[in-house]
Amino acid sequence: MAEVTGHARDGWTVITMTGDLALDTAQQVEQRMRRLRSEHGEHLVLDLSGLRYLDSVGLSLLMRFYLAAEGRGGSAVLAGPLQDAVRRVLQITHVDERLTIHPTLDAALAGSPPPGAGPRDG
Repeated sequence: MAEVTGHARDGWTVITMTGDLALDTAQQVEQRMRRLRSEHGEHLVLDLSGLRYLDSVGLSLLMRFYLAAEGRGGSAVLAGPLQDAVRRVLQITHVDERLTIHPTLDAALAGSPPPGAGPRDG
């Protein structure tokens, strides 16, 4: 089971995923992520700190959202701390070399605000 929540913060769309992101949950997660992106914008922080498991379908979903955000003039970063199983998938597939991974959500949000973001609302 995977749960997805989200909100706007500091010009970013923060999408928090918990549980297992796998074949049996990917469709539900994708629908929720699309809704959040539509509501809050294309600059994404994907908070994976509560994600316990990530399979190839889940990894594909993360990459699709990253590429879609970039293609629409947005951006995407990942936030941890990552569970060992999730970190290993990102390392084996070299996704950790493609995407910026911040150690915490606060660290991700403390970086440069996305282009065109308004004042930081802390």
